[in-house]
Amino acid sequence: MEKSTGGVSLDIRFIDSGDGSENYSSAESRRLIGVYNGDWSLEEDGTVNASMVFARRVGDIRSHGNLIEKVRGIGENMARVSISECLGIEDEVKVSGWLMADPMLHSGISFLRKVIPTELVVPDSIEDNQKIEVVRIALRVGAVALHCAGLSLDELRKSHVEHFSSDKVDEFVSRFHGNVDFGSEWREHKKMAKDCVTEA
Repeated sequence: MEKSTGGVSLDIRFIDSGDGSENYSSAESRRLIGVYNGDWSLEEDGTVNASMVFARRVGDIRSHGNLIEKVRGIGENMARVSISECLGIEDEVKVSGWLMADPMLHSGISFLRKVIPTELVVPDSIEDNQKIEVVRIALRVGAVALHCAGLSLDELRKSHVEHFSSDKVDEFVSRFHGNVDFGSEWREHKKMAKDCVTEA
């Protein structure tokens, strides 16, 4: 299996769930959610092409479930993406994740709390070293998405592809690895995937 060593291109789609009258610079307007959208692919240089839909948490979009309905259609409750092409395997490997970004205030200091709970669907045929690669790819895309969640809403509304070099993605992984949560089952795989960045 060929390792992906390139950067990440994240195709950002933004859904404005308000009526446009809100102050985009207000703390409340920075409350975001996001879901992965579309299958991920790999370029020849190892760049992972991924996509995510962001929405403000106002109006008729108040949960990742409602956002999935906006993206996938009424009645859908899961937004899973296939990453099998990135891994160069035939077995279906899927990732689902929902990004949550909320302004917080602690001891008079305001900050943006960002996290992506992530679920991996991996067949039994996947070997352990492949599982590490699954987590590594999902971790890199998740770290980029968390970075993009810190962009201004005006930047997100441009709905364009943000490209980040491998070195830049490594920086994001070092900064945001704790905010991409795969659950206890994948803790050791995540540690090994993170260590690959540290050793690079």
